[in-house]
Amino acid sequence: MGVSKKGGKVVWMNNPRPVGTTKLSVKNAEERALKFLQEKGFENMEPNYSLKYDGTILFNFVNTENDVTIYPDLVKVKVALDTGEIVGFDASAYYLNHHDRTIAEPHIDEAEARSRVRQDFNIDSIRLAIIPKGKSEVLCYEFKGKYNDSDFIVYINAITGKEEDILKIIDTENGSLAL
Repeated sequence: MGVSKKGGKVVWMNNPRPVGTTKLSVKNAEERALKFLQEKGFENMEPNYSLKYDGTILFNFVNTENDVTIYPDLVKVKVALDTGEIVGFDASAYYLNHHDRTIAEPHIDEAEARSRVRQDFNIDSIRLAIIPKGKSEVLCYEFKGKYNDSDFIVYINAITGKEEDILKIIDTENGSLAL
C-alpha cells in the first residue's frame, strides 16, 4: 500500500491473495468497483476498459465533468471474481492530474471535427474528452468506430481541428486494450 505524505490518501494498494473459483459476473464486479470508488469519495467516475486475468478483473475508470471525459484522471480498481473483494487500487494518475479545470468551449463544432476523420471510418459514438498530450492536456472530439473491420478511436483537437491521436482497440476474451 502506498499512502501520500500530503493528505494521507491511499494512492495504491494490492492484495495478492489467491483467488478461488469465479462466482461474480463482470457486471457485478463493475458495480462493486464503482461502489468502492463512491465510498472513497471519487465522484463522476465511469468505467472505460477492463481486463480479466488470474480470477480478477481490472477496471479503468475515468472522471467526467460537464459531459466531458477526462482521461488524465484515471483510477484503476481490481476486483476478485470469487468474493467481489477489492484486491487492487491505483489512483496515482488521478492524484497527479486531478485539479479544478475550466473546460474551454470547442472552437470547432462536431461537424467540422468529423470532416477531419476519414470518410470511410464508420463512427459508433462521438463525445468530448480531455486527453493527455506530453505535459499538457488537450480538449478533443473522441470518435469511436470501425475501419477495415477493426475498432479505432480518433481524437480531433476541439480547438484547432488537428488530429491528436489514433488508437487501435484490440478486443480479447479477457477485455479490451488500446494501442
